[in-house]
Amino acid sequence: MKIRSKKKRRIVLKAVLIVVLTALFVIACEINNYIPKEFADYYCTKIFPYVSLPFQCISMFFQFSLTEGIVVCIFPLLAIGLICWLVFMIKKLMTRGALAFFYKSLRNLLICCLVLAVIFQAMHGINYRRKSAVAELKLDTAEDLTFEDYCECLRWAYMGMIEARSHLGEDYNGVAHMDQSFENNAVYACSLLDKFSEKYDVPLTRNYVRAKPVSLSHYWSYTYIVGMYDPFLGEANINTDYMNITEFPITLCHELCHAKGYASETDCNIIASLACCSSSRADFRYSGYCWIFWNIYSVTAKIASETGQVMPEYSSAPEMEDVYRDEYASRLYWDKIDEEVDALKEMFNIDITETSSNVNDAFLKSNGEEGGVGTYMVPDSVYVRFYLTHIAGAEDA
Repeated sequence: MKIRSKKKRRIVLKAVLIVVLTALFVIACEINNYIPKEFADYYCTKIFPYVSLPFQCISMFFQFSLTEGIVVCIFPLLAIGLICWLVFMIKKLMTRGALAFFYKSLRNLLICCLVLAVIFQAMHGINYRRKSAVAELKLDTAEDLTFEDYCECLRWAYMGMIEARSHLGEDYNGVAHMDQSFENNAVYACSLLDKFSEKYDVPLTRNYVRAKPVSLSHYWSYTYIVGMYDPFLGEANINTDYMNITEFPITLCHELCHAKGYASETDCNIIASLACCSSSRADFRYSGYCWIFWNIYSVTAKIASETGQVMPEYSSAPEMEDVYRDEYASRLYWDKIDEEVDALKEMFNIDITETSSNVNDAFLKSNGEEGGVGTYMVPDSVYVRFYLTHIAGAEDA
């Protein structure tokens, strides 16, 4: 009786352990949606810099993307591992110990998943709960904006864009290009964010983060993803198949913002675009101002149409021809990508772009971003309030 009692007790303990590990995994996956924002702010400013530092230091010693290497290797390794597991399982079924082998496999799998979930929360998940960049920049006021406010901000963005574009070099097609290599751009972007953080008191970590180019960027473009932060390695990965000057600097700064403590896509785009506008380099300024100009142009035009006021005709100005050339070159690239994606869709009946967007949308919503992929869009009023508060306000002072 004692032997059976001990055996039953072991079975019960094993079952309890599986239930506990499963519960802990679920809690670890969902806990960032329930953490108090005050704790998240404290964690992001005081603890996250030290938690992320070891991961980023390890990543820094490799010039290539560790994330890309893992993604390329993981599928064949998983296939081999699954085959080996099935072989061992069949062998155990033919002899003895199949149930014990299955229990150990499930236990080890749950432990690995739990560890990964904890790392994700520590490196990214909790950061979704922190105070927004809008609040940090003191732009969360309820004051109404006028058509004149939009026009002033639009003029600021237009003048900055045209001035920056005039300093850029061009290729033989008259398309502007980045001034320096990827590595130099990545180093500069990191220091640029540090300066912006110090100037406007936005709490980004001062950790140096080495952004990585992805070798398989052309195929990555099928997903329409141009950058990705890997929270498990603290690594910022950048699509370099086409370094579009109107978007590349913002993408680079955006992914570095994730690595420096901001998880919200809206926050990262706000910080990245405004940091680019504050740059001493024309190529970064051009990207920032171009992003803001088109962000508020259509809204300003809509207000003008609804109120019967006169909209400044920046879009037809002769200086815009250079900008249109750059954007047309970008459109040609993405049209080519669309053709390749459509060809794959006909062959395999899978729309890679749509599938990727749906997965990303589900991921963002699971982390409390109710707008899903819509959170990549920055409310136009943010840029107008930034101009009125920090640009026009500083000039008036």
